[in-house]
Amino acid sequence: MKAKNEANQYDKIFKENLESVTLALVEKVLNIAVANYEKIPVDLQRTLERKPDQLLKITDKQAQTFLLHLEFQLIDDLTMADRMLEYRALLWRKYQLPVKQYVLFLSDTIPQMPTLIEQENLSFAFGLVRLSQIDYRLFLSSNQGDEVVFAVLGNFGNVAPEQAASQIIDRLQQTSVDKTELSRHLQQLRTLANLRKLSPFIEQIMDSIMQYIKEEDDFLFKRGELKGELKGELKVKREAILKFLKDGILTTKQLASYFEVSEDFVEDLRKQLP
Repeated sequence: MKAKNEANQYDKIFKENLESVTLALVEKVLNIAVANYEKIPVDLQRTLERKPDQLLKITDKQAQTFLLHLEFQLIDDLTMADRMLEYRALLWRKYQLPVKQYVLFLSDTIPQMPTLIEQENLSFAFGLVRLSQIDYRLFLSSNQGDEVVFAVLGNFGNVAPEQAASQIIDRLQQTSVDKTELSRHLQQLRTLANLRKLSPFIEQIMDSIMQYIKEEDDFLFKRGELKGELKGELKVKREAILKFLKDGILTTKQLASYFEVSEDFVEDLRKQLP
């Protein structure tokens, strides 16, 4: 089934880049001084429908060992605290280690999701980090292109968006080993810029990016997946909606409103789920 085989653009970028970028996020964004780490399989229980985005067993430079659970979130989810508490309980039960949890919020909007649950005999909280508040130069200075692309999600400060985009592209040219890798990174950058909804200067960034991509060198063009700007944007929306439909978090109306598509469009995608 085509829908089953198509990777969501958002998930795909993180899966492709996660190994390279995770430690940068942990050390530069979360300020955790890592002495040693081990990647932990994310399967918790067969009955758990969703898997943690990233799970690491970390020993810091103070010799403290704990589990680090990261979730990458694009849409403001008011049930996030419930989900994180569920993860926390399962992680503790399985590994019997302290757990630190963070949601890395990718959109440039201000999230309204609660980060705290206070009830009788229960107090729970998780960390919420807005990447749009993090200095983009933390990622820009990396020698790894997989990490540099995330600079577009950061805070440009007083730097004009088109200038920041040009700096990111220049850095990707310096850090990519060949044209194929550069093309992949630029397409990732293009997708993240769309998902970030960088209005009103999104077109400036897109124009800056696309002038460096020649169709004959573009790995997406070779696969017949890049058929024009409009189709490309619709494809990004389609794959993002499929992800959230699989998660079962948001309603058809909420998805249609956020992604600016019709409810019929969302329902047609729902029918394609396996």
